[in-house]
Amino acid sequence: MRSAKDNDFPYRMSTVCYFEVYNDGKVNQVRHKNKCDLDGVLEALKRAESGITTLYAVWPGNWSSDLFIIDDLDEFANSFGLLTTV
Repeated sequence: MRSAKDNDFPYRMSTVCYFEVYNDGKVNQVRHKNKCDLDGVLEALKRAESGITTLYAVWPGNWSSDLFIIDDLDEFANSFGLLTTV
């Protein structure tokens, strides 16, 4: 697993797949491709900021896909034009 903050991560790239893992193991996809998805992105951000979930992303490449932990929530929020609450 790689760190998003150490890799110039393309947060808004349409082929990136985001998901959140809850502390109890439940997994939820975070849709982000359309403007109407921003409410869901904001809710996922709030859960991650409060420690309820951890955000991850898969960045697909030509030959393989890499798993990233979204460990810079401020940059994640800024890339979507959202303000952080913590």
